[in-house]
Amino acid sequence: MLRWLTDAGQAALGPFLSQYRAVRERDGYRVKNAAYYRGLPGVEPADPQLAVWQVRRESFVRLRRLLLARFRRTAPAVLDLGAGNGWLSNRLAEAGCRPVAVDVLDDDEDGLGACRYYDRVFPRVQANFDDLPFATRQFDAVVFNGALHYAPDTATTLARAGSLLAPGGVLAVVDSPLFHAVHDGELMCVRNSERYCREYGLAAPERPGEGYLTFGRLSAAAAVHGLEPHFFESRGPMRWAIGRVYTRVRHRQVPAKFGVWMAT
Repeated sequence: MLRWLTDAGQAALGPFLSQYRAVRERDGYRVKNAAYYRGLPGVEPADPQLAVWQVRRESFVRLRRLLLARFRRTAPAVLDLGAGNGWLSNRLAEAGCRPVAVDVLDDDEDGLGACRYYDRVFPRVQANFDDLPFATRQFDAVVFNGALHYAPDTATTLARAGSLLAPGGVLAVVDSPLFHAVHDGELMCVRNSERYCREYGLAAPERPGEGYLTFGRLSAAAAVHGLEPHFFESRGPMRWAIGRVYTRVRHRQVPAKFGVWMAT
């Protein structure tokens, strides 16, 4: 593993990473089981995050299909940003891609250290989105894997990611909460903060990035690189759909959209 994250960068992320680990532990993502990681994005029916993983699987199937259709005659180089435990890189390698997994978390459970469970070997880099050790035009696809909403400045991060794309490359944002209106995104963040205080006992929840994305900001970023945006929504299982209706009716809150946003 290449460690590109500086000591200062690690220290700055410390409060957020501590909170992130605690929340993910309680939510059942930090697992000490090789079979669990090798099966992702599929999980057992009893998994506490079954509905979430069903959405992630739907998005992955779409992403894989789009990438393989676009790069039919090559093994595309794919930068997996926010790779977490590396499940997406593992599946993309299985499909014939050449992934590079990047995350700030190197933990053996739920971080890049969990890549030891996979049979396929691919490069792993501990780094921040905004400080990456890669050359311009190095990748056929740059994929933010459920992670772009953690960026402090979405436009800046997308601009840097776009510079890494080779001609004809693809920029993809997968399973970050997406809204049409800023107001709705801010309301979600407020409610999430209240829930973290109530359910996780956090006195002052960290918000390391913007916390959500808007279609307008993504479209503007695509235009900078001369790319055309497309969005493919993942609708999830019935229980997920019911929860979204409940959010809209009970809390008068517009639920976020999830899926694959791709600019080509």
